[in-house]
Amino acid sequence: MKILFISNSAPNKLNALYNALQEVSGEEVDILYKEKKYKTSYEKKNKLTHRLLAKVGFPSDNGLNKRLLDQLIQKEYDLMLVVKGNILFPSTIKSIKKLYKKTKIVNWSLDDMYAKHNRSSYYTRGIKYYDLVVTSKSYNCNSGELPSLGVKDILFLYQAYDKNIHKPCHNCQDIREKHDVIFIGYAEKERFQYMNYLANHGVEVHIYGSGWNKPQFQNHHKNIHLHFETLLNKHYSNAVSCSKIALCFLRKINRDLHTSRSIEIPACKTLMLAERTKEHNHLFMEDQEAVYF
Repeated sequence: MKILFISNSAPNKLNALYNALQEVSGEEVDILYKEKKYKTSYEKKNKLTHRLLAKVGFPSDNGLNKRLLDQLIQKEYDLMLVVKGNILFPSTIKSIKKLYKKTKIVNWSLDDMYAKHNRSSYYTRGIKYYDLVVTSKSYNCNSGELPSLGVKDILFLYQAYDKNIHKPCHNCQDIREKHDVIFIGYAEKERFQYMNYLANHGVEVHIYGSGWNKPQFQNHHKNIHLHFETLLNKHYSNAVSCSKIALCFLRKINRDLHTSRSIEIPACKTLMLAERTKEHNHLFMEDQEAVYF
């Protein structure tokens, strides 16, 4: 099976999904992604314009749509997997479906794509042309959400872990980031309040991730330890595996009922303390496979 992987991000950030696709297909998967660098002086001068257009739903594609159509002239694919798809023009998808009838076009995203802050005008007008839309948000499948934008075939999938990354660590004596209670993730006010509550009740919490250097998070209890460090890949899984309890918070702006950590933490064989939701209860038996609050 010939597969083309299309994304807004550079390939080095997509190794887990890319590797999984290669394993399933048994072949090399081609990648096409948005080039972030502005090559001409005109493009550099108009960075602000690009940002403003993106804010109102018209992000720059930096030539990706043209490069995609040019590539399809050279090679026809059985499957095109589009991650999110905010920079793919509706006219591009229509042209591909007309010219390459054997190619199945699948849209895949971990975000709440019915939420307006997550989707571009291109996505809103083009999502109806995909053969399949895959979402990790169960509520996006409701008739009043993505199907109301014209989606004809939609599939809900729970998030997953990478078996090559998210696994128990067997040399914790060599791992520096091991704690009784750990949280790895982006800074948010509600999360901070939860962890301050624990700190006020005698629990030391070690926090890793971005955004925690903002002034609003500096006035914290002495039991809160901010490390101002982002842990990725093996560093992330080793820190989770070698800690006793890993906290799992959900993003309210994304209406999360489970998240990637919901799967990754148990894969590392660490006790997960997570927010109680219908999806968490479906995934893990409470007080036996995970603890909820």
